Amino acid sequence: MNSDVAYETEKESLYKLIDFLQRENQQLKDLLEQAGIDYSFCVEENAGVVSGSDQGKRILPFAITENAARHFFARFWGREDVYAKRSVNKKSGKAGYFPQCENFWRYGVCPKANRVKIQCGKCENQSYSKLGITQIMEHLKGEKEDASDVIGVYPLLPDDTCRFIVFDFDNHQKGAEENDFANIDNEWKVEVDAVRTICREQGIDALVERSRSGKGAHLWIFFTEKISATLARKFGFALLDKGAETVNMKSFRYYDRMLPAQNHVPEGGIRNLIALPLQGHALKEGNSAFIDENWNAYPDQWKALMQTKRFSKEKLERCIKNWLPENPFEYGVENEETRLKPWERQQKFHQEDITGSMKIVLSNLVYVDTNNLKYRLQNQVRRLAAFLNPVYFKNQRIGYSYYYESRTIWAG
Repeated sequence: MNSDVAYETEKESLYKLIDFLQRENQQLKDLLEQAGIDYSFCVEENAGVVSGSDQGKRILPFAITENAARHFFARFWGREDVYAKRSVNKKSGKAGYFPQCENFWRYGVCPKANRVKIQCGKCENQSYSKLGITQIMEHLKGEKEDASDVIGVYPLLPDDTCRFIVFDFDNHQKGAEENDFANIDNEWKVEVDAVRTICREQGIDALVERSRSGKGAHLWIFFTEKISATLARKFGFALLDKGAETVNMKSFRYYDRMLPAQNHVPEGGIRNLIALPLQGHALKEGNSAFIDENWNAYPDQWKALMQTKRFSKEKLERCIKNWLPENPFEYGVENEETRLKPWERQQKFHQEDITGSMKIVLSNLVYVDTNNLKYRLQNQVRRLAAFLNPVYFKNQRIGYSYYYESRTIWAG
């Protein structure tokens, strides 16, 4: 056996050992949680061990070829007739993502060059640039220090289909794009762990990526084929609804952060974008990288991506049939007239979800003591107090921006 083969064999053995230890660790955590034993103090005392340091150094280099770029895009397959790139204002230093147009800022052609505000989709001189292998390879190499080679794709295809869904846990408050959508607290980590747990419990192979800011994440679920956005989003909502039976979902932001965010592409529209992972420059810091349950970057990023299973249309339909309750709260419905009324929602409670009695206090607000309530009942109570945001649907109907509006209003 030559040295190269021996090295690969040893590396493969180490990967298997790491995978085994991670699974064993998660099983032990599950047993502790089931027994009601708090282990958070152990994590805090060994935070450096759990999270790891020098995340960028953990990542093994990989060859970036045209073939690799094609395999990469086969997973993150968005629109090819238009794409976005990251851009930084040289004066202010603020960053943002913009669709690429052959006529962008051309004087006499682009209205924006004359300070005329107009949506690119409604511009008569709009000529979107096509996404090709060259741009994807530049993204993966990440050779530009200002990260202006970062690519953003539009998941919702022109025929109202998609190749993946992604839960976005970046900060999308107004102005957050100036700091690469970095979150200002750690609540997003709790939400990522919750959705990751839901996927694991339901047998859904999902891949978590730490965002390029290092303070956010994306959770990806891939499909084997093009699937209607309506079906894909219904699958995503059904997954969260099912997960709410066993995982404590303290807010409804989970439902607002799924892309594609719509079922339909209007004429001339491109809808929401998502930045691609594995961007070369960010990877040096361990960001834009796929991470494990302990928030450590996988050493072999390519292997982590290629071993993540893709799901067929048949499996999605089977999951929806098994998960969807009789009267689900239709978070995904974009027509206000067809959404469920509060009294039409599923209100069947289970006696086993409560120990003793449930204490409710009516004061300036309605307060519910959750100490005796299991997660399923806690989430059901939250759902009773949640409703769809009329401003979101009004802006959507009349063509105004609803990017900063939450689809759902819920009690804290």
